[in-house]
Amino acid sequence: MNALPSTTLQQGTALALRSRIARAFGRGAASYDQHAGLQRQVADRLLAMLPEPEPAMQMLDLGCGTGYCSTRLRQLQPAASVLALDLALPMLAVANRQLNAAPAQVQMLCADAQALPLRDSSVDVLVSSLALQWCSDPTAVFAEIQRVLKPGALALVSTLGPASLQEMRAAWAAVDAKRHSNEFLPAWQLQQAAAAVGLQLQLEQEIWVRHYRSLLALAQELKGLGANVVAHAQAEVTTTPAAFKAAAAVFARGLQPDGIPVRWEILCLALRKKPQESPR
Repeated sequence: MNALPSTTLQQGTALALRSRIARAFGRGAASYDQHAGLQRQVADRLLAMLPEPEPAMQMLDLGCGTGYCSTRLRQLQPAASVLALDLALPMLAVANRQLNAAPAQVQMLCADAQALPLRDSSVDVLVSSLALQWCSDPTAVFAEIQRVLKPGALALVSTLGPASLQEMRAAWAAVDAKRHSNEFLPAWQLQQAAAAVGLQLQLEQEIWVRHYRSLLALAQELKGLGANVVAHAQAEVTTTPAAFKAAAAVFARGLQPDGIPVRWEILCLALRKKPQESPR
């Protein structure tokens, strides 16, 4: 029997990882909004970068979650057509209930950001807040963004940089060598990925600090969001109570009066498709 080609194995691994991410966020759909303080703040920061809207625009909320950005987009431009897209069907179900209590104005689509089922040059404005870090291939995502944007159109994308959750990773690193949390791409790699597909990029980079009572409180927040899955093929999916207790003790060494500080590196990207060149 012939072995499967390496590309086929890689594709299978990537598909399995995407399915695992979708299931995790599906499990977190019902509790997501209870834990999404940071996510809402980042979305507000990203949406503040939007230009003045124009009438009859087609807007895409890529990785919409429970629909916070879609709601804001609809408020900013009531006449626009908004498409809310997410990998996790349960997230879309929550978004649909919250967005379309009134006559439906937002369309829902369950799909992968790395393979958008949309026509070329069909989107005027794309917003994607804290979804890119869950995609294994940012170049593929940017290529899809470049493809679906109209010439000259804008995509606003927020994601997490490598300084995020360093305190949690350091606590686990003191216990064992297993992978217990995600790692995030640095800004320069995202800049390279955008340039590779011809997108013009402006980037803003900030460090935000949030305080937690304990490692358990942070872990519960991530689980409540559905963000406790480690987006890596070799991720450790279980841990022992003893290991968690040891990591929690290391994490607690950072305790301050307001709690244990945890850094979040917020990257906001303004990606613009080049305008269509006039014929000579």
